[in-house]
Amino acid sequence: MKKHKFVILGGGPGGLQLAYDLQQQNADYLVIEGADAPGNSFKLFPRHRKLISINKVFTGSKDPEFNMRHDWNSLLCDDDDFRFKNYDKDFFPHADSLLAYLADFVERFDINIQYNTRAGLIDKKADGYIITDQNGNEIHCEVLIVATGLDRANIPQVEGIEYTEDYADMSLDLADYEDKRVLIIGKKNSAFETADHLIPAAAMIHLVSPNSINMAWKTHYVGDLRAVNNNFLDTYQLKSQNAILDADISSIKKQGEQLLVTFKYHHAENEVESILYDKVITCTGFKFDASIFADSLELKLAYKGKYPALKNNFESVNNDNLFFAGTLTHSLDYKKSTSGFIHGFRYNSKVLAKILTEKYLGKAQAQETLNTEAQCIADHMLKRINRSGGLWQQPGFIADAAILDNGCFRYIKESQKDYLVERYGQTEKSLFVLTLEYGAPIVGDPFAVERIHRENIDAAASSQFLHPVVRHYRNGEMLAKHDVIEDLEAQWVEPEHYEPLIEFFNQQYAQKHNTDNELAAPLEV
Repeated sequence: MKKHKFVILGGGPGGLQLAYDLQQQNADYLVIEGADAPGNSFKLFPRHRKLISINKVFTGSKDPEFNMRHDWNSLLCDDDDFRFKNYDKDFFPHADSLLAYLADFVERFDINIQYNTRAGLIDKKADGYIITDQNGNEIHCEVLIVATGLDRANIPQVEGIEYTEDYADMSLDLADYEDKRVLIIGKKNSAFETADHLIPAAAMIHLVSPNSINMAWKTHYVGDLRAVNNNFLDTYQLKSQNAILDADISSIKKQGEQLLVTFKYHHAENEVESILYDKVITCTGFKFDASIFADSLELKLAYKGKYPALKNNFESVNNDNLFFAGTLTHSLDYKKSTSGFIHGFRYNSKVLAKILTEKYLGKAQAQETLNTEAQCIADHMLKRINRSGGLWQQPGFIADAAILDNGCFRYIKESQKDYLVERYGQTEKSLFVLTLEYGAPIVGDPFAVERIHRENIDAAASSQFLHPVVRHYRNGEMLAKHDVIEDLEAQWVEPEHYEPLIEFFNQQYAQKHNTDNELAAPLEV
């Protein structure tokens, strides 16, 4: 029997990032991985091997922190030269390059990982958790962190679904699809990736799901359809025998060697139609596999079972000392920010490591001390916003905080926004929270948005593109909110950026060197 303070279940990027940060704190931890190498899911996915995570090698900057804004694959570490760009130069890199990078990360930083160990059952005891592996061996820990990702196919409940092929198992040989009529169930990136692959061979391709397509360049959500996968749209709109259907599938039935699929359309007065296909492929995504948890844990799930239900500190809502890392943290910002992807959840893992070491090892989180002069705090925040990777990559989710305490600011970098408000915003001390955020959802053509004139600072709150936002909290209430006007190059260094922010802080407290009791009355937001 092995016993550790922390056990991380899963050796993917989220688990490795957490392991690295715990190791930096000399914590007793072990990573358990079911395969014989890290990042096992990338051996199979994406099936067509092109990642849609951006690998921008050249940014014009020598600042490693700034460069992480445009590096969507590297993990966070203290070696600025250990970057994914050294493994692949393509803007959309090959999945095998990520596997090589993760393997070298484990070796370079001597991550304590145990391979070929699959969790068969996880149970809870008074002093922690017991993981029983596939061979009946037990591993005990006080704190368990699950970073297994979405590793279970999300198969729709449709009559005849057993006749379909799944994205994970489909043939990649185009000869198998020559002159075939193909239906792809799903309209996310895996579905379009598959459709693009089949265009040269298939006679006809239809994509179907109940909902219309959301384009990432309109929603700003990187999990929506990306331009790199949308060539299929041309073949539909330019009438090349392909189509996109917004419909429910009523049934799939065998008819000789073909499959008869019956649809109920959403945009044709609920018309019902049946169409014959040679092949039907499900590209309907994945969900969290909770089957390894004992029934006694009664683990609560969210989003129809797709994710575990989490508190703002990444802990299970109904099981103490059970935390989650990696893409599973997307439960907190599903379809809003980037916790489902490496460039987002690497910052969540870093935040979680700070939460864990503070709670279980008694190590306080690092804080800076700043004076309360309005220009000082405004300058500090804008310098942070101009280079921070976490604030940039996790808009509205990762935040900086400035806590007014005993005549000075205690400044905390890059933590989870709602966790900060929950922990520090419920007291009489003033809490100022800094984020980068997009404006209201775009209506109409996102490439014809009317931008705000840079001198029209009174309209800064109407900024559509990524821009800084500062909120003031006290006693559980948001007292005021200030938007810094958007900037084309995302460099907030001009008077129209810092002068209104200075004025905002001056409005929020009565004089330059104030105490908490001297704060001004709440402003209307």
